[in-house]
Amino acid sequence: MSAEPRTKELRKALGLTQQEFADRLKITRGAVSNWDLGHSVPSDAAVSLICREFHVREAWLRDGEGEMFEIKPRAEELGELVRKLLADRPESFRSRLITSLLRFEPNSPEWQILENIYNSIADEKESRE
Repeated sequence: MSAEPRTKELRKALGLTQQEFADRLKITRGAVSNWDLGHSVPSDAAVSLICREFHVREAWLRDGEGEMFEIKPRAEELGELVRKLLADRPESFRSRLITSLLRFEPNSPEWQILENIYNSIADEKESRE
């Protein structure tokens, strides 16, 4: 089996349109459409680019073997999340919240306060379900 149907599956898993997928790879939407429809197959260079950009396992993309995504170390995953959240407008709540969290000392009482808030919200949500 070749990579073309999996490019569509990948796009759907990422929640991206053909245009958004193409924009991230700096290719044409037509190329993505052709892959999705099975009219063409991504070149080796395109496969490498897709794997690098979206952290996809090459064996999955080419042959459907194993998991779709690479498993990243927890620290790397958290670092990416923080970078994405801080890239938001500086005045946004998310950016201000992350900036504040980064200033907390590891054993500060603020962490216990946040944990209590989290537990309260989780309990409330659970009781509604």
